Amino acid sequence: MFRAFRRHWKEAVTGIRRHWAMSISACFAITLTLALMSVLLLIILNLSQITMDLQDEVKVFVKIDNAVAESDISQIQNRIYAIDGVSEVEYSSKDNELDKLEQEFGESGKMFEIYRENNPLSRAFIVSVNQGYSIADISSKVALIDGVTEANFGGATTERYIEGLSKIRNGGAIVILALTALAIFLVSNTIKITIYAREEETAIMRFVGATNGYIRGPFLLEGIFLGILGSIIPIILTIFGYDAFYNMMGGKLITGILQLLPVFPFVGYLSGALVGMGIIVGFVGSLISVNRNLRWKR
Repeated sequence: MFRAFRRHWKEAVTGIRRHWAMSISACFAITLTLALMSVLLLIILNLSQITMDLQDEVKVFVKIDNAVAESDISQIQNRIYAIDGVSEVEYSSKDNELDKLEQEFGESGKMFEIYRENNPLSRAFIVSVNQGYSIADISSKVALIDGVTEANFGGATTERYIEGLSKIRNGGAIVILALTALAIFLVSNTIKITIYAREEETAIMRFVGATNGYIRGPFLLEGIFLGILGSIIPIILTIFGYDAFYNMMGGKLITGILQLLPVFPFVGYLSGALVGMGIIVGFVGSLISVNRNLRWKR
């Protein structure tokens, strides 16, 4: 089996060398496709991370009625926990709310210390929501609970922003699938041309008893090899391009909340994915073309 693989590999390299112009054409198609895929994956994966960060940051702020006794707080908390999609309910006393207010204003926040004895702020719950659940729906359900005076999460704009990021991410995934199909089509047509150029060679192999699987082997290895070669330039561009972009943006997008994925190990994983995509595109493109041209059965 090893001897057969070595022979197939040797024939694949020979085929690439003899038909170098068509091999370069196929390799260029893979390179261009993987480069576009890399850009889209960088955008999609960072948007995915940003969306998750936003969902973690956006919480429902729940004000508790001042008339509610301290002993009834846990009962309200349990009712909020019972709402489907709620992951965490954190209680914040009046003193805690005053501390947060002082921290928001920095040094000038000390002026609020005069309200420590007669604190006018409300007790509150900070509610976290599981991913995939509508924070607006949960907020409206929390607001209906007896003892709750207000449930606020930042408004519909925040939810629309998260939904918009998700739509962009899903749209990018569809484009990647379309690019993969296009690359397979281009590679398939290029390999088909090389098969036509070697019809006499394959006819001789059939005549001496070679099976379709044996004839198919070198072409499949050729497609895999072209896929690996085609991934080299996109990988280099991905590593150095993303590193430069990350440093230029200071590791964040617009605000500190929207953090970009760290360069390492992210580009390492993405580089591995690009090699895998190149191999899949080259292999499937070659397989489609070879099967289309080896129609007769033994």
